[in-house]
Amino acid sequence: MSSTESSSRGPTPRAPYEAPNLALGTWRIAAVILVAIGLIGFGLAISQGGALTARAWQAYLLNLLFWMGIAQGGVVVTTAFYLSQGRWAGPAQYRLAEMFFLFIPVGFVLFWGLWLGRIYIFPWILHPDPHKLLWLNAPFLFARDGGGLLLLTLLSWWFVSASRRPAAQAWTSSPSNIALPPNIMRRLSPAVALTYAFVYSLIAFDLIMSLSPQWRSTLFGAWFFATCFWSGLAAMAFTAVILQAVFGPRVVFFNRRVQHDLGKLVFAFSIFWVYLLFAQYLVIWYGDIPLETFYIVRRSMMPWLPFSIAMITFVWVIPFFFLLGRRPKRTPMILGSVTLLGLVGIYLQDYVLIVPSLSPNAVPYGWVELTVTAGFMGLFALCAFPGLRRVVEAGFGPFGPSEELVGEHE
Repeated sequence: MSSTESSSRGPTPRAPYEAPNLALGTWRIAAVILVAIGLIGFGLAISQGGALTARAWQAYLLNLLFWMGIAQGGVVVTTAFYLSQGRWAGPAQYRLAEMFFLFIPVGFVLFWGLWLGRIYIFPWILHPDPHKLLWLNAPFLFARDGGGLLLLTLLSWWFVSASRRPAAQAWTSSPSNIALPPNIMRRLSPAVALTYAFVYSLIAFDLIMSLSPQWRSTLFGAWFFATCFWSGLAAMAFTAVILQAVFGPRVVFFNRRVQHDLGKLVFAFSIFWVYLLFAQYLVIWYGDIPLETFYIVRRSMMPWLPFSIAMITFVWVIPFFFLLGRRPKRTPMILGSVTLLGLVGIYLQDYVLIVPSLSPNAVPYGWVELTVTAGFMGLFALCAFPGLRRVVEAGFGPFGPSEELVGEHE
């Protein structure tokens, strides 16, 4: 065929990328081993009784809140995408935010395990406060928190299922038009977001604040659900960096504009996190009421001060200064390191919120906490693998770097 004939027919269409068949067998085995380590460590600690049993249940609560917060926060990020009509990375950004969804129903089941360790977690069970007995009693706490988590789990399941339907996928694949999202997504998105704000505020009050029954803060619930939202964003950005490192220019996350957008979200909501933290601290500081200040004072003194400083450093100081420009957000090594440290910071935050209330004079962290954390990490990974396949399929689809989202790579 002559060059004239070829040019008259227009440019030759590019062959679409085909998503690779992910070989996750080795990683699944590693995750199963981590789960086994967690079960063995938890079982050994429980069998010993006394302080080790208490530490096992504290670690259980800590990891449940941390990993469940990432999973639920990611789903709520998806609702934000629908409500703001964000389609800057096509379907891949939606599958990325939903990647950890399966841990939500698993977390709901694990929540009921707290009933077995309730006397080691909640000090008001053995030492009830007669003025708060109506609210702080185990049957009512598990009924209201369990009911709220059940409602949020069912709504999230419905929402994610609807998000993966052809109509929603077609909408996310067409950013060049101004069409509204499918009607079901416009209805479910605010329902999930509002239910999340209410339920996770309740979880913060009941599973964290009640560990120091005399302390109160009306802003604590909002700060906690904002924290979970940010942890979902950080986990998304970290996963995107790993995927672009593995697959290179074949995947949409290699696009520097996509990385830049993820970096901006991490940067912005890190500032929002510290804003809520300072707003909460400011009211407690100028009020100077002993029933409010003791909670902050304990965490600003040894042996807890280093953990509090590390928490703020990892979640706000490092993201603020290292993502304060355009280029750092587009540099995978910087973005990946910042988000990984940020997730460590959220883990430290949950540790600082929970453990000093139950162990004020010592820092209990050893083989018990490490094995329980390893078990939860393995279980979280097993729940994330099916979502990871969907992310890769979406990232290699029509929104791969060979199509509409081709942009700067420097």
